[in-house]
Amino acid sequence: MKINKLVLKNFRSYEEETVFDFTTTNDKNIILVGGKNGAGKSTIFEAIKVCIYGPIAYKYQGFNSSYISKIKSNINNNALKNDSVDAFVSIDIELTENTEKNTYTLLREWTYEDKKLNENFSVYKNYSSYPLNEEELNYFENYITSIISPKIFEFFFFDGEHLSDFFIGKNSNVHLKESLLSLCNFDTFDVLKNTIISNNRISKNSNTEIEIAKENYIKLEEKLRELYSEEEILSNELQNVSNELEDLQQNKVKLDDEFRKKGGILAEERESLNSRIIELESRRSVINQNIKDFCNEILPFLIVKNNLINLEKQLKMENDSVLYNHLKDKLNIDYIKNILLGKIDNSVLDSIAMTVSDSLIEDIKPDGYEDNFNFIYNLSNDENNTLSALIRNLLTTDNQPTLDLFEELRSIASELSDIRQKLNTSLEDNSLNDYLKSLSDLTTKIAKLSESKTLLNSKFEILTDKINTTTVEKDKSKAKYTELLQANKVMDMSDNLILMLDDIISTLTDAKIKEIQNNFMNIFKKIIRKDNFIDFINIDDKFNVSLYINKMYSSLEIENLISNIGYDEMEKKFGELFFQDLFKIYNVENKSELLNAIKNNMQSAFLDLRTKVDINSFSSGEKQIYILCLYWALIKSSDIEIPFIIDTPYARIDETHRNNITSEYLSSISNQVIILSTNTEIDEKAYKEIKPKLNGEYLIEYDDKNRKTIQTKGYFFEV
Repeated sequence: MKINKLVLKNFRSYEEETVFDFTTTNDKNIILVGGKNGAGKSTIFEAIKVCIYGPIAYKYQGFNSSYISKIKSNINNNALKNDSVDAFVSIDIELTENTEKNTYTLLREWTYEDKKLNENFSVYKNYSSYPLNEEELNYFENYITSIISPKIFEFFFFDGEHLSDFFIGKNSNVHLKESLLSLCNFDTFDVLKNTIISNNRISKNSNTEIEIAKENYIKLEEKLRELYSEEEILSNELQNVSNELEDLQQNKVKLDDEFRKKGGILAEERESLNSRIIELESRRSVINQNIKDFCNEILPFLIVKNNLINLEKQLKMENDSVLYNHLKDKLNIDYIKNILLGKIDNSVLDSIAMTVSDSLIEDIKPDGYEDNFNFIYNLSNDENNTLSALIRNLLTTDNQPTLDLFEELRSIASELSDIRQKLNTSLEDNSLNDYLKSLSDLTTKIAKLSESKTLLNSKFEILTDKINTTTVEKDKSKAKYTELLQANKVMDMSDNLILMLDDIISTLTDAKIKEIQNNFMNIFKKIIRKDNFIDFINIDDKFNVSLYINKMYSSLEIENLISNIGYDEMEKKFGELFFQDLFKIYNVENKSELLNAIKNNMQSAFLDLRTKVDINSFSSGEKQIYILCLYWALIKSSDIEIPFIIDTPYARIDETHRNNITSEYLSSISNQVIILSTNTEIDEKAYKEIKPKLNGEYLIEYDDKNRKTIQTKGYFFEV
């Protein structure tokens, strides 16, 4: 099958009628379509798929609401503004039927009538003016899907990012098996096997114990397949989120580094410095107020400290004098006589009263009291006490804290100067705003992705628990079913047929696996630049892929490995073929005999053993080459001739390998290769290499102003 022409009109970003001539020859088998990201390269594959398969392209069974919604989103927005909508996709397909080559023109058109979308599909054979009739059209649709199913056609669109998980990720062995069965039409046997199992489940007597066990086992097997499918989707989604999150975090670190290199201050640091300024200014205000209060309230009195001392003495003397004069007047002779009257002889009363009065008055006289003492302030007792306490407080005030405040002021001024200097020498506001905006955008994206990743991890853990639980249940169910079969010696024809189909599939795939292995090594050694990088590829009966290289070991090294890490760990690390070689060399049949055979061999020998290579240790470019080669080997082994559409063929691949891929890979993978590339993928040098194989070149560009894709002949470069 070959696609000779593609015509688009009002399909996605293609507004005007756009024609791609994809005709190729044996010596010029490549069509190159160049365009930057978003120009409309992927739309080409989408248009071809929709034109051939219609609703089936999106896994819908017919012209239903979901398919209508999908097509509406594909119709060019500018076309919807016109009085009548005219949108279509047309392709010319060349098919070899028996000994004839026939060309079929497939035309899928969309129009609007009464706000409803209508689709018309027509097929013209060998450029006839009349389309196939309804019966012929139905036959053609069944015919095209039978020779090239949508699943197989999807496989011929190479997307390196998707296929990396497909061929290296979890369940890659399942993907490889299903791909081989589909490409080689061996899946018919698998479908037949599942149909027999299904029919057998329905027709058997469900009341018997053995049928209940079998039914339960099949249901658990189906449930487990569904869970693994969910796990794969979730794992891919989680990996994509993790990769995107890692890229954003690296971008944030890079943004911070560049900002600091330019003299910038991060938002957190700037906020911290501004907060410190406010804190220091607030403290300085408090200190200034304290100093001001000190100067207003205390300093004037300290300046006249001697006067305060004299004032204190004066107030004390006035207070003591007032008390003395009051007591002096109270303790007169008459007061004493009245007290002593009747207690002593009257003849000596006056003399004793005078003596007592004079003695008491003299005793209570204040130190330094003078009869002519001058009262200056004449304060009340409360006023005198209040003022004396204030004077005493002023005289005993410690001045050191105030002096410390001045020192603290100088320290604050110095720190404020340093902070303002740092802020003033940072980036301009525009640069800071740009940085803050970029940082805000990155932080928002990181937060959303982190939240998504946490949610996905939670879902993944729940799903893993379900898988583990279901696996245990399935294993128990299988054991019970097997036990019942053995006990009852029940093995009917359908079970034998299922086993026979398994054998047929195994026999058919064994030959294809060898072919894939040979094809892989053939193309891999041509592309990879390293000598003795890989010597052998092994695909086991479960479709697990392992790469091997021949390495030399001494018998002592083998003995130490067995003693240190054990057989199981060795098989994980070095591979199954490693032990097969050892068994052959030492003529043993199992691992338990191996160590004794090595020890009993008295001669120290050097052994050439196939040793497994960890694919995950490959560089990104080497992984991409591995995927390309396995992909090519799979297609080559299927013997299907179909256009091969490859998107960004050189992602993560270095220049040396690019040249090898150009010369060895693209020219041989198919008789029609359509490459969708940016100018950085097929660059000027690669373009010169590929030029001799080109039978057509196109450049597509997206017109931002008119929001449409424009196509021209040629490529980014000219040779």
